[in-house]
Amino acid sequence: MNYYLFIPFVLILLLFIPVRVEGRVSFNVLDRSGAFGVFVYGIKVEYEQFWIENKKIITKKADDLESHILNIESKSFLYLKTLALQVVDKSRLKEFFVFYNLGVKDAFKSAMLGGYINVFLLTFMTSIKNIKPTASMGVYDTISYNDKVCQFATRVLMTISLLDVVYSLLRSVILTKKISSKTGGQ
Repeated sequence: MNYYLFIPFVLILLLFIPVRVEGRVSFNVLDRSGAFGVFVYGIKVEYEQFWIENKKIITKKADDLESHILNIESKSFLYLKTLALQVVDKSRLKEFFVFYNLGVKDAFKSAMLGGYINVFLLTFMTSIKNIKPTASMGVYDTISYNDKVCQFATRVLMTISLLDVVYSLLRSVILTKKISSKTGGQ
């Protein structure tokens, strides 16, 4: 038996084995700030804080001194949006949870607004459940009756193979060039 054939077999196997990716995002609507993190098999890969100002997103890593500005109308943002859509299309959703804390300094209005948000989120999750029936989903709410607060967080757990990631990267580059050539290339 030739043991050298074992190396390509392992490499090909690694391309098709699903990778467990977890994403966490939190956002404070009143401050227009938040944070996001990406974890692969529970190991932190990326964690950044962000702020939204006008049509720009300002990101900063926790250990960095510099911040990066991303214009929403730029070609790089279009690429990131296209890449995210491609990865979501290729991934298999395992868990999707939404957490929120809401309050408008009036108990009745806070409770009513919380009910409306619950109906919207559960309707949204039902439509996702029709597409991905094996995913675990949930909404966790906290209503602050006497405070003015509006915070949202989400936790997404999905699996995707390395081959699908490479395919998504290449496809998003092609689609971004096609879209930017149609709009005049910014």
